[in-house]
Amino acid sequence: MQPVGSKYLVDNALGRYSGPKAKIAVSDFELKTSGLNADVGQGLKEYFISILDNTKRFVIITPQETDLIISVGIVQFVPENSGGKSGVAGGGSAASSFMGGLLGTPLNKATMQLSLRIVDRTTSNVISSRDIQIQAVENPGNKINTPHDKVFKAGLSEYAGTPMGEVIYECLLEAARYISINVPLNYYKD
Repeated sequence: MQPVGSKYLVDNALGRYSGPKAKIAVSDFELKTSGLNADVGQGLKEYFISILDNTKRFVIITPQETDLIISVGIVQFVPENSGGKSGVAGGGSAASSFMGGLLGTPLNKATMQLSLRIVDRTTSNVISSRDIQIQAVENPGNKINTPHDKVFKAGLSEYAGTPMGEVIYECLLEAARYISINVPLNYYKD
């Protein structure tokens, strides 16, 4: 149920939904950092579209037919960054630089940052924008769970079961949540 006078669809952003839908297009991901190739960018876009489609809040169409364009820039994409050691004198403490090479298990950190904009296609006005940054650290002994859906396996399989896989999943999920909450109600049509 919408609060009286609400201009946004504020129900559970990623939960069950049946109602009017907003017409959106997702532009190609803009690669603003080194170390990324077009295939990974395309894999991220396809996975993001599948998450948005699963919300049942959007009709995803071509930019020429749409009301809103979702613009996504990948500002940071670091699949593996040594982050110190776990165990005695580990975890990036002051002592880890001195003794960390001898004690503990190496920790791998992964980071991803997106710049996200919701743009009205006709006016080119930015309705809403946000940067989203997610980081994950490999915890030795704990298995990392990444989604088992087909899109993730096809385009981003090299990151499955890694901290980067977790980061990709969480970052794109948060981006979809943000879009679901910040598309104004007047864009939802039967």
